[in-house]
Amino acid sequence: MELLRYGIGLTIGLALVVGYLLSPTQPVVSSAAVVNWHTYKEGSDLARRQKKNMVIYFRADWCTYCGQMEKETFGNAAVIEFLNSQAIAIKVDVDQEKRIARLFGVRGLPATFLLMHNGEQVGPMPGFIPPRPYLSMISKILSAS
Repeated sequence: MELLRYGIGLTIGLALVVGYLLSPTQPVVSSAAVVNWHTYKEGSDLARRQKKNMVIYFRADWCTYCGQMEKETFGNAAVIEFLNSQAIAIKVDVDQEKRIARLFGVRGLPATFLLMHNGEQVGPMPGFIPPRPYLSMISKILSAS
């Protein structure tokens, strides 16, 4: 009987450890915490006034990977915190704002561009990018500016 309890306890403990190790380090958060997205015009004006870098995300409703990026990457607590505190986040729907998409030469979706406060453009960073690599890339680029 005691051996059976020990085995069950050990099994539950191992399951908890494996679950912890396999879970993402920054979970997708509730809808209360979201990226503070701006339109291109509003975000550009704000970035200029605050002398902040811009993260410009190009998307479309029909784009499957855009939906995945918005759910997984932009739903990640660390990505949300970083974008809201370290940059001006701009979301551009390429079907509604074709002129802006042409201005940046967007060829595929999703696409992320970084526009530094000094005018330097970095990008595109094309396609779906999971939270960890996305955060790593943008934080390294923006910290170097």
